[in-house]
Amino acid sequence: MEKRVIPVTLGNGKLRPIISEIIESNNIFGNLEFQLTDKNDLDKNNKSILIADNEFVVKELSHTIKFDTIFIINCDSDLIETDKLKSKIVLLSIPLQFRDLYQRVSTTLEQINSQAARKLNFNSFTYDPSMRTLSNDNLYLRFTEKESQIFNSLLDNSNVYISKKDLLKKVWSYNEDIDTHTLETHIYSLRKKIEINLLLKDLIVFEDNKGYFLNKKLL
Repeated sequence: MEKRVIPVTLGNGKLRPIISEIIESNNIFGNLEFQLTDKNDLDKNNKSILIADNEFVVKELSHTIKFDTIFIINCDSDLIETDKLKSKIVLLSIPLQFRDLYQRVSTTLEQINSQAARKLNFNSFTYDPSMRTLSNDNLYLRFTEKESQIFNSLLDNSNVYISKKDLLKKVWSYNEDIDTHTLETHIYSLRKKIEINLLLKDLIVFEDNKGYFLNKKLL
């Protein structure tokens, strides 16, 4: 079986020979091949997993290069704007235990493959319910948990209108303290985020006496 290449990109010159030695002495192990990679070659790699150090992530990593998961060695989390990376972050400590790293990367790949099977691909956008993201190559939006529940409910009823009452039941589960104003506020906020982040107007349509409708043709 061909090995899966996992790129390792470092900004700390002192750390590079240490990690290089660990990689070279352990790459015979398993179905993964950890490979030191220059930052200019990252686009050539599969965008599932990247292993990097604190210095590279802070100074060099372009926010336009998105990996599903970034393992960060010797991380100073206060310096890293994780929300801008648009990736799941896993922190690694020194000394680095290769077998532990291998197991964590392997498990993460299995999770990514499982999540990919559940993704919904539209004409231009992809919706990942597990990550609560709607995105394409250039545009990206991460929903809050409640926004994701609303979006999922609209998707489930995407061929018909869903009334405010039914949407409230689906998202808030018959909570009597929740009224239509709460729903309208959430929908308004969600529409604005979709318009600003994804440049989509009227993705969520409303008509009196009918309710809400998700215009999937725009996706």
